[in-house]
Amino acid sequence: MKTFFVKIVAVSICVFSALLLNSSLLYAQEDNQVIDRTDNQVAEQHKQAGMERNHSEMQQKQHFVQQKQHGEQRKNIEAQRIAFITQELNLTPAEAKVFWPVYNEYDSKRHDMKKSFKNMDDLHKAEIEKLTEKEASQILDNQITEAQKLLDLRKEYHAKFKSVLPAVKVLKLYGAEREFQKMLIDKLRQNHSKQPVNKK
Repeated sequence: MKTFFVKIVAVSICVFSALLLNSSLLYAQEDNQVIDRTDNQVAEQHKQAGMERNHSEMQQKQHFVQQKQHGEQRKNIEAQRIAFITQELNLTPAEAKVFWPVYNEYDSKRHDMKKSFKNMDDLHKAEIEKLTEKEASQILDNQITEAQKLLDLRKEYHAKFKSVLPAVKVLKLYGAEREFQKMLIDKLRQNHSKQPVNKK
């Protein structure tokens, strides 16, 4: 009887050990699967982060290239304008020396002023339809204020231009500015019409 009991205990211990070992193996296998899934998720997150970083870097590079092109284009236009106005006004070297610093100062202030204004052209027709009477009235009042500021700036520099150039050349200056602006718009239209149309 004792030996039978010892055998039962021994078999029970073996079965229990086997069960423990089996469950340990199952837990270890589950842990490995969890670790594998976690590793895969981490790898995927790193891959995604890398792709996003690459995309962000590409966007930054494109923005830098566009800024550089815009800067070069602006310098080119500026050089053309200087040459055009100098020729139209028939400026002497002495006149050019005193005129251009004053004109550049005026042009810089005018450019900054226009940039700071909320232009009506920025509003689309659909947006205008949604404006309240009060908002529309405010925009109209702002436009008059902005136009007055530009006029005040022109009046200030009109007097300065007359102090460095004969009145006839100041008169020619305003005509030359309009003519150059018209030339620029015409060039832009020509370039736009030459661009190929993307067919889908």
